[in-house]
Amino acid sequence: MIKLKLRKNRNGIKIWCRKCRKHNNGCKHYEHQNFRANYIDAITGKHKSKILEATDYDDALVEAINFKKGLDEQRNLTPTSTVGNDYDLATAIVKYQMYLSGDCEYQQYNKTLTPKYIKETVGFLIKFHDSVKENRKIRWIKPPQINRSDVSYFFGKMKEKYHPKSVNNIIQALTTFFDFLIEKEDLSMKNYFKECASLPVPKKTIKTINREEFEAILDAVDTYTPILVQNNGRKINLYQPWMKDAFRLFLLAGGRREEIIQLRWNDMYTLKNGTKFFMIGNLKANRIQKTDKEYIKYIPIGADLEKALMDMGMEQKKHTTERIIDPTEEYSTNTMMEMITKAFTHFKNGAGIKSEITLKHLRKTYISWTNQVLGSDTGKITSHAGTKILSDHYIDPTILSAVEKAALEVRIFG
Repeated sequence: MIKLKLRKNRNGIKIWCRKCRKHNNGCKHYEHQNFRANYIDAITGKHKSKILEATDYDDALVEAINFKKGLDEQRNLTPTSTVGNDYDLATAIVKYQMYLSGDCEYQQYNKTLTPKYIKETVGFLIKFHDSVKENRKIRWIKPPQINRSDVSYFFGKMKEKYHPKSVNNIIQALTTFFDFLIEKEDLSMKNYFKECASLPVPKKTIKTINREEFEAILDAVDTYTPILVQNNGRKINLYQPWMKDAFRLFLLAGGRREEIIQLRWNDMYTLKNGTKFFMIGNLKANRIQKTDKEYIKYIPIGADLEKALMDMGMEQKKHTTERIIDPTEEYSTNTMMEMITKAFTHFKNGAGIKSEITLKHLRKTYISWTNQVLGSDTGKITSHAGTKILSDHYIDPTILSAVEKAALEVRIFG
């Protein structure tokens, strides 16, 4: 069981041990612990509490806010009305979470967003909520009461704690949140986050992995302990019989994590001239698009990728709907993404590689070697430029030529 952690501003949330029947007593019965929301009724003085289902603090906070809101509505003592748009900042965050999740009245604006993106965004909003409480020394505030001082205080805290790129992402999330309140909820207020200047982000040196490092990592999957001891003391076994195949696909196909994990054998196509490629939905483009058009991505199957696929049983499986990685589909996509990411770093360390490379550097390596052959056409393969086709799977001839050239000439590691 994961050890639960509280923040400095606990917002009425405590850790409750069901075995000790106590709050935050420092016991190690982690498997018996839950977050618990605790509030005192301002009129009766009676204690109100609820065991929360969430195991992550940010999720627990949203759950606690909803619990508190329900209590306030029951006794008709809500500090700000939820009728219309006169509500507090905590309620605004809950409304925005519902909007992002598609669970609201704004169906015409809904986008398909990943749970990870929604969770991260709500986490940013909660950081701001906590910052305002800390700065103002108050329990609640209405969004129109937010001023430059609140934004300045929060901006300064974020700059001290996070990398400039992360700060820019956080500020962008808050800007979008207040735009939602102004444009969708019709709140009369100013969005002071629009006044925040983007922080300059130092240009990173693009890191790639070489053949020797990659082969050492593959060897480590067979020779190094698969047990990872996490910071909370929890042990997880990262070995999977398909883990090396997963690493090879990430390197030789160059797709994003979700794309590679969801590859199926029947996504493979062969042209009359023998050129092979995978044709899949462009998950990122389709997720954020505002039209009904479908975006497709092509993954050329060159000699090195074809050899790897042959070793995985391509001849027997190429017409099946079986998933290439985790063919029994024991794990969900999100679980696999986290597992493979952790496994790569774990076995990289086990191989004695000191370089700060992670799973994402396999894609960077693929793009770097592909760029040597395709140059400005590389984006047609990596889908950094939009790739649109008709519903009958007509292939854009400019894309086709890039796919053919990549399949014939691109060799990872040369």
